[in-house]
Amino acid sequence: MKNSVSLSLKRSVAALAVAAVLLPSTSVAQSLEQAVATALDTHPTIRQAFHRFKASEEQVNQAESGYYPSVDFDAGLGREWTDSPSTRRDGLNANIDDDKELTRREIGLSLRQVIFNGFQTANEINRTEFEASADQWALFASAEDIALEVSRAYLEYLRADKIVVLSQRNLDSHQAIYDAVKQKTDSGLGSTADLSQVTGRLARAHSNLISSKNNLSDAHITYKKLVNVAPQNSRIPVPDKALLPDSLEQALDTSTAYHPTLKVAGNDINAATAQRDSAQGNYYPQVTFDLSAGWDDNLDGTDGTSATGGVDVGGNNDEVLAMVRVSYNLFSGGADRAREREAAYNIHESKAIQQEVYRDIVEGTTLAWNARDFLAQQMTYLRQHVESAIETRNAYEDQFKLGQRTLIDVLDAENELFQARREYLTAEYDDLIAQYRLLNATGQLLQSLRVTTPDVWLGEDRYQGGVQ
Repeated sequence: MKNSVSLSLKRSVAALAVAAVLLPSTSVAQSLEQAVATALDTHPTIRQAFHRFKASEEQVNQAESGYYPSVDFDAGLGREWTDSPSTRRDGLNANIDDDKELTRREIGLSLRQVIFNGFQTANEINRTEFEASADQWALFASAEDIALEVSRAYLEYLRADKIVVLSQRNLDSHQAIYDAVKQKTDSGLGSTADLSQVTGRLARAHSNLISSKNNLSDAHITYKKLVNVAPQNSRIPVPDKALLPDSLEQALDTSTAYHPTLKVAGNDINAATAQRDSAQGNYYPQVTFDLSAGWDDNLDGTDGTSATGGVDVGGNNDEVLAMVRVSYNLFSGGADRAREREAAYNIHESKAIQQEVYRDIVEGTTLAWNARDFLAQQMTYLRQHVESAIETRNAYEDQFKLGQRTLIDVLDAENELFQARREYLTAEYDDLIAQYRLLNATGQLLQSLRVTTPDVWLGEDRYQGGVQ
């Protein structure tokens, strides 16, 4: 019986032995770069960030309009009934009604050009440009984060798919052992205890396969949510080693110098400073140039006729006016000082946010570096574990043929090899994820993936502090 079971074992495990410690990758169809590019084109978070940036650009245009004149036109036509001292006087003199009803016509055109307003226009332009730059960097930061999420989901799906294959092969091996033992037991040559042991281990192998399929289904859903398409024969990506830092110090230097989230915080500080400068403009007088013209007819009950029947001079009132005006608010109840203090507090808040962002980036970079460093060390021992488990499994199988090992020993060795392979597979993908985390922490993930962002992300103009 032992020789027959060992022969079945030999055949089943041989199929596993020919495979490498890691399972081969699936056929090429969709690369990580393609998945990230697709996600950036369709993900709602990216679209929200983009439209927020475009709205900020329009605020810049609104602020720049302060340098241009404001031109207004108004006109009106209707009936006017008037009862005034002049109409009553005319009524007494000419012995007519005291009121008058006329057809009133109005046409007016005015122009106002701000000459000086305490530099508020310039400061508002600065503020809106820095806010637009902050939103632009936030767009690129969102793209970096989405790229990391897609990279993680891509690798999680690959790992889950390979674990399903590994679990299926483990089940096939246990099934072969079970079939051989049951055949002997049914013929009366095998032990029911051996069959019971194999049945239990076979049930565990079935459970492992179901669990791995569940994980694969979850990974499939997560991937589709991010990329908006189902994964199709993905392949193992290779991180750009040239952009990976050689030391933690280099990683921190790169992340604190180039991470887009820090750029957002820096622009927020500049925007708050410009807002304070704009608030201080209320302390200055405002100088404007006003040009206006009006062509009116029959205003206030006057149509140009004399109450005594004299010459009709016409009821039109025409006026052209050109003025330089100076206006200066002497007291506003302390509102101007309050606005300046509010802006000062906003500056301090923005600086505190920048410090928090700096700490988060340092933490994220350090965690990513440590994960990669420790995983590299761990994988050395996990590989040794796999190699030792293969040797143990083969040795137990040979000893089982000689009657020196029990069937449960062979099953234990088979299960340990399965666990060792799964742990190494998990660590390998964790190492890849850690590398992409490190690239994201240094703000270079999109660059490493060679994913080109749309030109429209650069904006209509090169704003202060924006992406150049």
